Amino acid sequence: MTTAIIIDDEKKARDFIEMIISRNFPDIKISGKASSVVEGIKLINQVSPDLVFLDIEMQDGTGFDLLEALPDKNFDLIFVTAYNYHAVKAFKFSAVDYVVKPIDIEDFKNAVEKVLNKNQLLKKSQSLDILKSNLRSKAPLKIAIPVLEGIEYIETASIVSFNADGRYTRIFVEGGRKIIVSKSLGEFNDLVDNITFFKPHKSHVINLNHVNKYIKKGSYLLMSDGSEVPLSRGNREGFITIMSD
Repeated sequence: MTTAIIIDDEKKARDFIEMIISRNFPDIKISGKASSVVEGIKLINQVSPDLVFLDIEMQDGTGFDLLEALPDKNFDLIFVTAYNYHAVKAFKFSAVDYVVKPIDIEDFKNAVEKVLNKNQLLKKSQSLDILKSNLRSKAPLKIAIPVLEGIEYIETASIVSFNADGRYTRIFVEGGRKIIVSKSLGEFNDLVDNITFFKPHKSHVINLNHVNKYIKKGSYLLMSDGSEVPLSRGNREGFITIMSD
Protein backbone atom coordinates (compact mmCIF):
# COMPACT_ATOMS: atom_id res chain seq x y z
CA MET A 1 0.00 0.00 0.00
CA THR A 2 1.31 3.43 -1.00
CA THR A 3 0.57 6.22 1.46
CA ALA A 4 -0.08 9.66 -0.02
CA ILE A 5 -1.00 13.14 1.16
CA ILE A 6 -2.45 16.16 -0.66
CA ILE A 7 -1.23 19.70 0.03
CA ASP A 8 -3.28 22.37 -1.74
CA ASP A 9 -4.98 25.54 -0.50
CA GLU A 10 -8.06 24.91 -2.67
CA LYS A 11 -10.56 22.53 -1.08
CA LYS A 12 -12.07 21.65 -4.48
CA ALA A 13 -8.65 20.62 -5.75
CA ARG A 14 -7.93 18.50 -2.66
CA ASP A 15 -11.28 16.75 -2.91
CA PHE A 16 -10.95 16.23 -6.68
CA ILE A 17 -7.51 14.63 -6.32
CA GLU A 18 -8.77 12.38 -3.55
CA MET A 19 -11.72 11.33 -5.72
CA ILE A 20 -9.48 10.42 -8.67
CA ILE A 21 -7.21 8.39 -6.41
CA SER A 22 -10.05 6.54 -4.69
CA ARG A 23 -11.66 5.58 -8.01
CA ASN A 24 -8.54 4.59 -9.92
CA PHE A 25 -5.78 3.59 -7.51
CA PRO A 26 -6.98 1.18 -4.80
CA ASP A 27 -3.38 0.60 -3.68
CA ILE A 28 -2.92 4.27 -2.77
CA LYS A 29 -4.18 5.41 0.61
CA ILE A 30 -4.74 9.13 1.17
CA SER A 31 -3.42 9.53 4.71
CA GLY A 32 -4.10 13.22 5.10
CA LYS A 33 -4.75 16.58 3.46
CA ALA A 34 -3.33 20.02 4.21
CA SER A 35 -4.25 23.51 3.02
CA SER A 36 -1.04 25.43 3.68
CA VAL A 37 2.74 25.21 3.76
CA VAL A 38 2.82 25.06 7.55
CA GLU A 39 0.14 22.36 7.73
CA GLY A 40 1.86 20.45 4.94
CA ILE A 41 5.20 20.34 6.76
CA LYS A 42 3.51 19.05 9.91
CA LEU A 43 1.57 16.44 7.96
CA ILE A 44 4.64 15.14 6.13
CA ASN A 45 6.51 14.79 9.42
CA GLN A 46 3.56 12.97 10.99
CA VAL A 47 2.70 10.60 8.14
CA SER A 48 6.06 10.03 6.37
CA PRO A 49 4.20 9.53 3.05
CA ASP A 50 5.46 7.68 0.00
CA LEU A 51 3.87 10.21 -2.35
CA VAL A 52 2.99 13.91 -2.02
CA PHE A 53 0.67 15.88 -4.29
CA LEU A 54 1.88 19.45 -3.86
CA ASP A 55 0.41 22.76 -4.95
CA ILE A 56 2.93 25.51 -5.73
CA GLU A 57 1.21 28.79 -4.90
CA MET A 58 -0.46 28.79 -1.48
CA GLN A 59 -1.60 31.52 0.89
CA ASP A 60 1.38 31.25 3.26
CA GLY A 61 4.13 30.46 0.75
CA THR A 62 5.05 28.09 -2.05
CA GLY A 63 5.63 24.40 -2.49
CA PHE A 64 9.32 25.20 -2.79
CA ASP A 65 9.25 26.82 0.66
CA LEU A 66 7.78 23.61 2.02
CA LEU A 67 10.43 21.43 0.39
CA GLU A 68 13.27 23.64 1.60
CA ALA A 69 11.98 23.28 5.18
CA LEU A 70 12.34 19.50 5.02
CA PRO A 71 15.86 18.13 5.55
CA ASP A 72 14.85 14.70 4.24
CA LYS A 73 12.60 14.28 1.23
CA ASN A 74 12.05 10.54 1.32
CA PHE A 75 8.96 10.63 -0.85
CA ASP A 76 8.00 10.93 -4.48
CA LEU A 77 6.45 14.16 -5.59
CA ILE A 78 3.87 15.33 -8.11
CA PHE A 79 3.38 19.08 -8.43
CA VAL A 80 -0.16 20.28 -9.12
CA THR A 81 0.19 23.69 -10.73
CA ALA A 82 -1.85 26.45 -12.33
CA TYR A 83 1.30 27.93 -13.86
CA ASN A 84 1.33 29.30 -17.40
CA TYR A 85 2.76 27.79 -20.59
CA HIS A 86 6.27 29.10 -20.00
CA ALA A 87 6.36 27.56 -16.52
CA VAL A 88 5.07 24.23 -17.82
CA LYS A 89 8.07 24.17 -20.17
CA ALA A 90 10.31 24.60 -17.14
CA PHE A 91 8.66 21.62 -15.46
CA LYS A 92 8.95 19.50 -18.58
CA PHE A 93 12.65 20.15 -19.06
CA SER A 94 13.53 19.67 -15.37
CA ALA A 95 12.42 16.03 -15.09
CA VAL A 96 9.88 16.86 -12.39
CA ASP A 97 6.47 15.18 -12.36
CA TYR A 98 3.57 17.62 -12.60
CA VAL A 99 -0.11 18.03 -13.43
CA VAL A 100 -1.62 21.28 -14.71
CA LYS A 101 -4.77 22.86 -13.27
CA PRO A 102 -7.59 22.57 -14.16
CA ILE A 103 -6.78 18.91 -13.64
CA ASP A 104 -7.40 16.58 -16.55
CA ILE A 105 -8.19 13.12 -15.13
CA GLU A 106 -6.24 11.20 -17.79
CA ASP A 107 -3.17 13.44 -17.38
CA PHE A 108 -3.38 12.98 -13.63
CA LYS A 109 -3.65 9.20 -13.92
CA ASN A 110 -0.66 9.11 -16.28
CA ALA A 111 1.44 11.13 -13.84
CA VAL A 112 0.56 8.81 -10.95
CA GLU A 113 1.21 5.67 -12.98
CA LYS A 114 4.58 7.06 -14.04
CA VAL A 115 5.56 7.47 -10.39
CA LEU A 116 4.22 4.07 -9.35
CA ASN A 117 6.07 2.32 -12.17
CA LYS A 118 9.47 3.68 -11.20
CA ASN A 119 11.83 0.93 -10.08
CA GLN A 120 13.20 3.07 -7.30
CA LEU A 121 12.70 6.44 -5.69
CA LEU A 122 14.61 9.07 -7.65
CA LYS A 123 16.42 11.77 -5.73
CA LYS A 124 14.72 15.02 -6.67
CA SER A 125 17.08 17.62 -5.18
CA GLN A 126 18.95 18.42 -8.40
CA SER A 127 15.79 18.31 -10.51
CA LEU A 128 14.14 20.77 -8.13
CA ASP A 129 17.14 23.11 -8.27
CA ILE A 130 17.03 23.03 -12.07
CA LEU A 131 13.28 23.63 -12.01
CA LYS A 132 13.65 26.74 -9.85
CA SER A 133 16.35 28.11 -12.16
CA ASN A 134 14.25 27.41 -15.26
CA LEU A 135 11.19 29.08 -13.73
CA ARG A 136 13.20 32.28 -13.21
CA SER A 137 14.43 32.31 -16.81
CA LYS A 138 12.58 33.18 -20.02
CA ALA A 139 13.86 29.94 -21.55
CA PRO A 140 15.09 26.74 -19.87
CA LEU A 141 18.71 27.12 -18.77
CA LYS A 142 19.19 23.38 -18.47
CA ILE A 143 17.41 20.38 -19.90
CA ALA A 144 17.06 17.02 -18.17
CA ILE A 145 18.05 14.13 -20.42
CA PRO A 146 17.30 10.50 -19.46
CA VAL A 147 20.44 8.36 -19.74
CA LEU A 148 21.26 4.78 -18.74
CA GLU A 149 22.63 5.85 -15.37
CA GLY A 150 19.69 8.14 -14.54
CA ILE A 151 19.25 11.78 -15.58
CA GLU A 152 21.87 14.12 -17.03
CA TYR A 153 21.41 17.89 -16.89
CA ILE A 154 22.77 19.75 -19.91
CA GLU A 155 23.01 23.51 -20.34
CA THR A 156 20.84 24.48 -23.28
CA ALA A 157 23.51 26.95 -24.43
CA SER A 158 25.90 24.03 -25.01
CA ILE A 159 23.47 22.16 -27.28
CA VAL A 160 24.40 22.53 -30.94
CA SER A 161 21.46 20.67 -32.46
CA PHE A 162 18.86 17.91 -32.22
CA ASN A 163 18.48 15.36 -35.00
CA ALA A 164 15.57 12.96 -35.43
CA ASP A 165 16.52 9.31 -35.81
CA GLY A 166 13.25 7.36 -36.01
CA ARG A 167 11.85 7.05 -32.50
CA TYR A 168 15.12 8.41 -31.12
CA THR A 169 16.76 11.82 -31.06
CA ARG A 170 20.46 12.51 -31.34
CA ILE A 171 21.60 15.50 -29.29
CA PHE A 172 24.85 17.12 -30.38
CA VAL A 173 26.68 19.03 -27.66
CA GLU A 174 29.73 21.30 -27.72
CA GLY A 175 33.00 19.39 -27.79
CA GLY A 176 31.78 16.84 -30.31
CA ARG A 177 29.73 14.84 -27.82
CA LYS A 178 26.59 13.02 -29.01
CA ILE A 179 23.77 11.71 -26.82
CA ILE A 180 21.07 9.37 -28.13
CA VAL A 181 17.74 9.65 -26.33
CA SER A 182 14.71 7.39 -26.69
CA LYS A 183 12.39 10.34 -27.30
CA SER A 184 11.11 11.68 -30.59
CA LEU A 185 12.20 15.07 -31.89
CA GLY A 186 8.63 16.25 -31.34
CA GLU A 187 9.11 15.94 -27.58
CA PHE A 188 11.79 18.63 -27.76
CA ASN A 189 9.65 20.99 -29.82
CA ASP A 190 9.09 23.40 -26.94
CA LEU A 191 12.64 24.59 -27.50
CA VAL A 192 11.71 25.66 -31.01
CA ASP A 193 9.43 28.35 -29.64
CA ASN A 194 12.08 30.48 -27.97
CA ILE A 195 14.50 32.86 -29.63
CA THR A 196 17.52 30.56 -29.32
CA PHE A 197 16.33 27.45 -31.17
CA PHE A 198 14.97 27.06 -34.69
CA LYS A 199 13.65 24.18 -36.80
CA PRO A 200 15.31 24.47 -40.25
CA HIS A 201 14.12 21.05 -41.39
CA LYS A 202 11.57 18.48 -40.25
CA SER A 203 14.33 16.27 -38.85
CA HIS A 204 16.42 18.96 -37.15
CA VAL A 205 16.28 21.58 -34.41
CA ILE A 206 19.30 23.86 -34.11
CA ASN A 207 20.75 26.33 -31.65
CA LEU A 208 21.03 29.57 -33.63
CA ASN A 209 24.03 30.63 -31.56
CA HIS A 210 25.95 27.69 -33.01
CA VAL A 211 25.34 28.53 -36.69
CA ASN A 212 28.61 29.48 -38.38
CA LYS A 213 27.49 29.81 -42.00
CA TYR A 214 24.52 29.57 -44.31
CA ILE A 215 25.62 27.88 -47.53
CA LYS A 216 23.32 28.89 -50.41
CA LYS A 217 24.49 26.17 -52.79
CA GLY A 218 22.77 23.08 -51.49
CA SER A 219 20.94 25.18 -48.86
CA TYR A 220 22.43 23.98 -45.61
CA LEU A 221 23.81 25.41 -42.36
CA LEU A 222 27.34 24.84 -41.18
CA MET A 223 27.29 24.44 -37.40
CA SER A 224 30.01 25.18 -34.85
CA ASP A 225 30.81 21.47 -34.47
CA GLY A 226 31.40 21.12 -38.22
CA SER A 227 28.10 19.37 -38.92
CA GLU A 228 25.93 20.31 -41.89
CA VAL A 229 22.19 20.76 -41.30
CA PRO A 230 19.78 21.06 -44.24
CA LEU A 231 17.67 24.21 -44.52
CA SER A 232 14.39 23.46 -46.27
CA ARG A 233 12.96 25.86 -48.80
CA GLY A 234 9.91 26.54 -46.62
CA ASN A 235 12.04 27.53 -43.62
CA ARG A 236 14.70 29.53 -45.49
CA GLU A 237 12.95 32.91 -45.31
CA GLY A 238 12.18 32.50 -41.61
CA PHE A 239 15.79 31.62 -40.85
CA ILE A 240 17.18 34.59 -42.77
CA THR A 241 14.71 36.95 -41.05
CA ILE A 242 15.62 35.70 -37.57
CA MET A 243 19.35 35.90 -38.21
CA SER A 244 19.00 39.43 -39.64
CA ASP A 245 17.28 40.86 -36.54
